[in-house]
Amino acid sequence: MDRHATSPFALQLFYRTGAFHRPDEFTTDSLPPYLTVHTWPDCTLDELAQHIAAASGNLLPNPAIGTRLAFRLIFQDTRGPASANKYTVKELGSVVIGDGGPGLDPEDVDVERVFDDTDPDKTLADARFVVGDYISCAILPPLPDGSVAPASNARMGRGTGAGESRLAVGRAPDGPARDRDAPLQRHGRGRGGAGRGGYEHFNARGPRGGGGVPSGEWRRGEKLPDMPPGGRPRNRGRF
Repeated sequence: MDRHATSPFALQLFYRTGAFHRPDEFTTDSLPPYLTVHTWPDCTLDELAQHIAAASGNLLPNPAIGTRLAFRLIFQDTRGPASANKYTVKELGSVVIGDGGPGLDPEDVDVERVFDDTDPDKTLADARFVVGDYISCAILPPLPDGSVAPASNARMGRGTGAGESRLAVGRAPDGPARDRDAPLQRHGRGRGGAGRGGYEHFNARGPRGGGGVPSGEWRRGEKLPDMPPGGRPRNRGRF
């Protein structure tokens, strides 16, 4: 590809230390931290690693030798309903900082080591990347003994440090949580039940631990059946 004759596109390169972001973290307006990279379809994983290494904010540990960068393609799942905002993932491979050079073997820092489980030359085109897809990078620092972390740690590990999600741990990012004390919206009709939906005034005025909307079905304007013993709501009227 002639990069001088081809216009680049903007790529959102997400990053996180210790593990990948969950797919559901990309379904909200508040996305995880990312870099905007202008690149081409023949961009390799090695080039993406260089963007991570050159980013401001010291995303990589110091020293960075022996850090593995695992990459994953994030794209929208079009197999479900059109209204479903759901993402799926595809593993792309990984790059080890300093691969092929010295300092990667904790038993002999002077020996040059080449890893056979990396994919530095894999391109976005090889992964069938489409403009608008995301790339997620898991930054895996060397293990405590100085050895290189396996790529599988990106799927099983727990994120910390750079790129850590701003969302609450263990909570699906489906928008801001509703105030527990705020009343629910009222609806015109519904089925009876113990909830407040549509009839919060009815429950609020009934006796504690009892009352509520009688079970069954009814239409607007019909008289409600008698309440069980233990108290009647003061505002039975029509609703």
